[in-house]
Amino acid sequence: MSSAWAIIENRGKVLFVRRSFEVGRGGQWCPPGGTIWRNEWPEVACVREAFEETGLRVRVVRELAAFDGAHYILCKMNDPDAEVTLRARECIDFGWVEPDQILSLGTVMDLRRIIPVFRLAGFKLPDIPNGLQLATPDDPESQASRP
Repeated sequence: MSSAWAIIENRGKVLFVRRSFEVGRGGQWCPPGGTIWRNEWPEVACVREAFEETGLRVRVVRELAAFDGAHYILCKMNDPDAEVTLRARECIDFGWVEPDQILSLGTVMDLRRIIPVFRLAGFKLPDIPNGLQLATPDDPESQASRP
């Protein structure tokens, strides 16, 4: 199943949400995001999921990378002063973190993908933990067959 993840940057920080223990990967920190519906574009799913989970209206800047059907998309807030309103069923906490400080959150979902995504976004990177094998994004040409 494909997914879309919103890398929402605002004033030099990136939004991460902590997933509820009632959903998959409970307790882990991740960008807002989730399942792409049938015939839905990744960018549309990203904007929808960001709003559903955080109440934020965002706009797509560009897709940064995809890994095995997981699309990471750089977004900006429509209103930089908007407040986060979490969907309690899915998210239990949130934090705006400087990209090089994401390890301070605790367990970050798919860290091996997040670091290369941050590199592609031009963000300052955290120190890479010993032994962490970074993922390689899919070839952009292989993504040409979209819904």
